[in-house]
Amino acid sequence: MPKIHITKKYIRKRVRNPKQFDSKSLRIKDIGRKGFTKIIVGCPKGKYDAKKKRCKVGMKTQSILMSRKDFGV
Repeated sequence: MPKIHITKKYIRKRVRNPKQFDSKSLRIKDIGRKGFTKIIVGCPKGKYDAKKKRCKVGMKTQSILMSRKDFGV
């Protein structure tokens, strides 16, 4: 069961544990309407090249952020 956390502006649905990702690779990307839905993506541990600042295998979704305004919460 995915973990859901409610913050001041967002509802966060965890897709994968953040411990599975290299902490230097985590990024926030806007999807949909600007500022309303975002995803946090990162590179799996051991697959991030810090010198080139690139992921060797492709970024994976860690969490989905949805604006509380969309849900009226």
